[in-house]
Amino acid sequence: MKKYKGSYLCYVLTFFFYFMAMSLFGSVLSVYLTGLGKSASEMSFIISASGLFSFAMVPAVGYVSDLTRRPKLISFFLLLGVGVLGLVFSACRSTWALFLLDGLIMSFINSLMPITERMAGQSKYRYGSLRVWGTLGYAVGAQCAGVAVEFFRPVVLFLFVFASCGLTVLGFLGTEEKEEDAPGGPSGKKKLPLSSLVQNRQFVLYVFVAFLFAGCSGVNMNLAPVLLGSLGVPTGMVGTVLFFSTLIEIPLILFSNKYMDRFSGKALMLTSFGVITVQFLFYGFARSAGVVVGVMVLLKAIASTLFQMITLKMVRGLLSPALTTTGLSVINSLNSVSIILLQNAGGFITDHWSIQALYLCLSALTGLGMLLALLLPACNDEKVFS
Repeated sequence: MKKYKGSYLCYVLTFFFYFMAMSLFGSVLSVYLTGLGKSASEMSFIISASGLFSFAMVPAVGYVSDLTRRPKLISFFLLLGVGVLGLVFSACRSTWALFLLDGLIMSFINSLMPITERMAGQSKYRYGSLRVWGTLGYAVGAQCAGVAVEFFRPVVLFLFVFASCGLTVLGFLGTEEKEEDAPGGPSGKKKLPLSSLVQNRQFVLYVFVAFLFAGCSGVNMNLAPVLLGSLGVPTGMVGTVLFFSTLIEIPLILFSNKYMDRFSGKALMLTSFGVITVQFLFYGFARSAGVVVGVMVLLKAIASTLFQMITLKMVRGLLSPALTTTGLSVINSLNSVSIILLQNAGGFITDHWSIQALYLCLSALTGLGMLLALLLPACNDEKVFS
């Protein structure tokens, strides 16, 4: 047990199976709901619960984590909730019940993200060497989810989710806590000045820019399987496309130490907006499944992966260490609101026009986000990824 405590293996288990659970539940959820006979509007309504519930849950969990310094205990209860509620989700068919359960499950999953990101940034191991296992877990989860939805009963998919949550708990038990994270540590005795978040104008600007990016990226994550399905791609192949698109993250994360601390947060954010805008323009104009699949494999994961790392970099640069998890949680929470708004608007546009028209609208929003990103501070003082 002593050898396991703080070992690289426990971090591998944590990141691989946490992201695998996230992917198993969320990557083909739109296809799963469509298969239950839900319309695009109903499907968007159900999925939008993630943002609505996360808006309250994520910052609350982040603040409690910063206040109590007990991330392991908090993570245990969140993962237990995801596993159990996932099994209940598999038996439900009511739109309102699915909405409620999706909101709880995804808010629990999203609440764990700031905890794992902080863990990766503070670990004795390099950020990229840990986070890359999350990419592999997400890719494997997407492939398994596509196969499970197409060939097996729904409960099989959610049994995989339950098992992944259990293995994530096993990994969390072995991770180490820094002194500032430990109960009674230096930061734990300080009163957290939450008002400083609102008073920090640079942080508020980044929150707004991230609001636009996350909303568009979240809608793309939820509706990319629907886009592929509309072009005639089978459900099993959808999982394969998502699998390979996720693998593109590996070099980005593995070699993050080579560029994330070299370039400013502002430059990296502009790059992310550029990549996602080009991607959406292809989705809006292309009518060939081959072209869309190629673009999705090459570009889908790049922008979202960069955004995740940029957020950690910007928060570390703009806020005090005692508010890192809280800052990340506030951003994730407000991003959830963006996904709620755009997900429901996206369902309306898809029902009345087409999913291609939706992607053209999203490209206009990401173009606006790129212009606002020009006003961001550089944020290149903190060395987070080296």
